[in-house]
Amino acid sequence: MRRLYLVVILAIIVIGLAYAIYLFLGARQLGMEQKVIIVDAAPIAKPLFDNVIPFFENQTGIKVQVSYEASGVIFSKLREGVPLDVVVFASQDWGLKALNQGLVYPEPTTGVGYQIVLLYIRSTVPYNITCIDDLANYPIRVGIANPDVAPAGLEALKIINQSSNADTIRGKIVVANDIAQLVTWYKLGSVDAAFIWNNFMGQLKNYTKNIVYPWKCGYNTSIYYTPAYVSKTSKNIEAAKQFVVFLNSDYVKNVAKRLGFFASLDEARRFMESASS
Repeated sequence: MRRLYLVVILAIIVIGLAYAIYLFLGARQLGMEQKVIIVDAAPIAKPLFDNVIPFFENQTGIKVQVSYEASGVIFSKLREGVPLDVVVFASQDWGLKALNQGLVYPEPTTGVGYQIVLLYIRSTVPYNITCIDDLANYPIRVGIANPDVAPAGLEALKIINQSSNADTIRGKIVVANDIAQLVTWYKLGSVDAAFIWNNFMGQLKNYTKNIVYPWKCGYNTSIYYTPAYVSKTSKNIEAAKQFVVFLNSDYVKNVAKRLGFFASLDEARRFMESASS
């Protein structure tokens, strides 16, 4: 009888320990799941994020699941209530639109950097293209990102429309879904010239014959800012805030500068002035 009693007590202890371990592992797993954030960013951020996200993950234990889409597509997902933790737009216009519609939190916010659209001419192009007007003179394919959702594409159209040959140039346009697809097309030779952000210069230098700076030809050229926000659909607000604050760190700023982002509006303006001389 005593032996049976001991067996029952031992069984209860084993079951209790097993249950405690189950609860511990379950809580740990839940905690791990809570440390995953979903980031939806404009493709302009990809070179930077490829460099800095592993560092963030190692330092914080927070896993970052990132996808890249045009700013207008990200905005539409916010309006539809798609669960996103952090969003990064390629222009302040889209960011302010999301902020004004209550789709993102006003704080914390930061910017990845400033950038300018340039005209890249592929090394395979046999013609002497030194200004925007020259695009009308040759049988070439001119790539732009979708202007309805991609700020670089809208800026490209604004630049092209200033040309006296705008109608002819527009007839040569090939439209990509976003900058990521346009960069791929450019590398593959699917387009001969493309309007792409300045921070892709390093990535595209081996494919490029020359770069046209639109303002040097007398074309009004805008400087764009890439803001990051915590989404109102976030299910991990504190972790999302931590990532946005990280993007404002000196570490990220130094990497961004190395990759071609301008740290300030003045720096972008100084670049434009120096390129004009």
